Amino acid sequence: MKSILITGGAGFLGRAYLRWAAKERPDLRFTIFSRDEAKHLACRREFPQYTYLIGDIRDYNCLELAIAGHDTVIHTAAYKYVPQAEKNVIECHEINVMGSLNVARASIRCGVERVIGVSTDKACDAQSVYGSSKWWMERMFQGYQTGTQFNLVRYGNVASSTGSVIPLFRQQLKDTGKINVTNPDMTRFWLSVEAAVGLINIALHEKDGGTIIIPRLSAMALKDLACIALDCQWPDPRINLIGPRAGENVHEKLLSEAESRYAVREGAIMRLYPTFQSPPSLELSINEAYSSDKPDHWLTHREMLDLIGAA
Repeated sequence: MKSILITGGAGFLGRAYLRWAAKERPDLRFTIFSRDEAKHLACRREFPQYTYLIGDIRDYNCLELAIAGHDTVIHTAAYKYVPQAEKNVIECHEINVMGSLNVARASIRCGVERVIGVSTDKACDAQSVYGSSKWWMERMFQGYQTGTQFNLVRYGNVASSTGSVIPLFRQQLKDTGKINVTNPDMTRFWLSVEAAVGLINIALHEKDGGTIIIPRLSAMALKDLACIALDCQWPDPRINLIGPRAGENVHEKLLSEAESRYAVREGAIMRLYPTFQSPPSLELSINEAYSSDKPDHWLTHREMLDLIGAA
């Protein structure tokens, strides 16, 4: 692994990965490929040593030219907003499904050694347009095992990432002095951006193609997160209950019951093998779903504050 192209690399996760690499792997050469010029400028100011290309993963020819000469691709580019995806189905499909297909085909054509796809817990038993589009990406990458090796990571909410509920709460408080909560009993998995970077690095060293690296994570209910944002006890008059939005689940899954037959656990991670092949040892299969209402650990308020502060 010497030269890496990151699709959507000027975004929150891409910048975090570059931050890690600047400290731990300054020998690596990066190309940042994304369509957001403003994010490019901000990223270039922080990391002037890397190459920056404006482009859209929906444009195959542009993508192939960008990927040529790289041995690794980390695919983070995506249409990521659940409610907007419900209203913009074609846009979500074109970016998350067809764009990912372009990444796969261009990587194979250019002789890339390894591709890592970044997925989401919403792809598991998908109930939303966004989740379904990411499920398609997972299955496509698992099916493309030619000379190029494809692996994936699937995880929950990254604290303070762009578009997550924490920055949203902050903005609502600033604008109105109140916050909107859809369902107080909703639960979500949470992790730090450093942990997300670590999962990508695990996937980059996978021996078997097609595996999805899934972490065991802590969770928190939405009402507890709202109380942290307001430094209050539940209920509080500054919290507006607005009801679930389109495409939202009450609880998220990182592993479904059907998938769990093809998954094995190794410490703090689970390794999900393609459902068209069996794991190395069926006796080690997890054989149970893993959802945010039954996590390994419930985050305390102090732990969540530390997680937010580290983001």
